[in-house]
Amino acid sequence: MKITTPHGDFKIRELSFADRRKLHRLEIKAVAINGEVDQTKYFDVLDWVMNFAFEDPEKSLSKLDDNEVDEILATFTRNTKASQKKRLNFTN
Repeated sequence: MKITTPHGDFKIRELSFADRRKLHRLEIKAVAINGEVDQTKYFDVLDWVMNFAFEDPEKSLSKLDDNEVDEILATFTRNTKASQKKRLNFTN
């Protein structure tokens, strides 16, 4: 799978169903019942995404600053959510 960001195009791994569920659990844990985001847990989500999505995160992302890396990782999670919705819409 390829994602396009303002920082370039990146080849990333596809999420399996089990991986998608794991990511979902991490995301849920990062948000409190009152809607507040636990930043430590949010960065745990981003670290999981980085290590999952990229075969060699250092090689792929080391030339970017940390904010750019975070934007790319957030794009990955948005793209996986969008592709899930597309699949659901086709089955309904």
